[in-house]
Amino acid sequence: MGIMTAERMDSKNPYQGLFIELKEYYGLSPIEAKALVKRMEQFKEEQQGGARENNQIVRQVVVLGEPAGKRIRDCKLISVNLTMNFNGEAKLEREKGLSYIKKMKVHQLAWEAYEQGGLLSYEDIASILGISISTIKRYIKQYKAEGIVVPTRGQIEDIGPGITHKEKIIELLVKGYNYSEVMIQTAHTEASVENYEKKFVRIAYFHREGKNKLLIRTLTGYSESLIEAYTELYTRYEREYPESLSKMLERFHRYLECREEKNFRCSYD
Repeated sequence: MGIMTAERMDSKNPYQGLFIELKEYYGLSPIEAKALVKRMEQFKEEQQGGARENNQIVRQVVVLGEPAGKRIRDCKLISVNLTMNFNGEAKLEREKGLSYIKKMKVHQLAWEAYEQGGLLSYEDIASILGISISTIKRYIKQYKAEGIVVPTRGQIEDIGPGITHKEKIIELLVKGYNYSEVMIQTAHTEASVENYEKKFVRIAYFHREGKNKLLIRTLTGYSESLIEAYTELYTRYEREYPESLSKMLERFHRYLECREEKNFRCSYD
């Protein structure tokens, strides 16, 4: 890693992002901003004790929307949770090889950061996965040839409103594909696939029950835009794949019944 690269990576830390925000948006002097950020970081450590999930890391990345030519030290940063391993990874590695796993993780990490409002650079991915930038560029070039977008700082111009990776995952699940098949076809991890399915099924189920958008938002905590998008998908799949869609929602209904029954028993134990 070169000197310039090291300097850019050093600029991505929990202090720097908040430091820039306090100066630019709240008018604090550099000394005031630095003192406040340091105290907030101490408070966070005192309250949380540095606890993290075993399969995730927290990374400071550039916020989505910052110009590509802007210096890292002047960019607003955001903390994102990145999944480092997933169930079935060892089996998939045996079947597809280590290179396939690394290529898939380049795609997965980039999308995880993007969906949390941040963008990974090639340097970020290289430092996380321990692979060269030239290898990352080769993987992304291969994805591009396959029509798959990888939202990094270097590829953000390819991102547009037509990106439908979530839709593709949900459609495969509705059609009855298992997680392993979906992971291979979409280059997403099991955790990501499960997350998309959970959100879609919850929204679709409550929509079918006749609940309005506001109530669904209250029940799920999801944004109105996501609820609207998944409701439109439900309407389409109800027409195109009614039987398999019903089976998916029935599984969720049984899950709710089991959970309610368990809670009932627990309340009277």
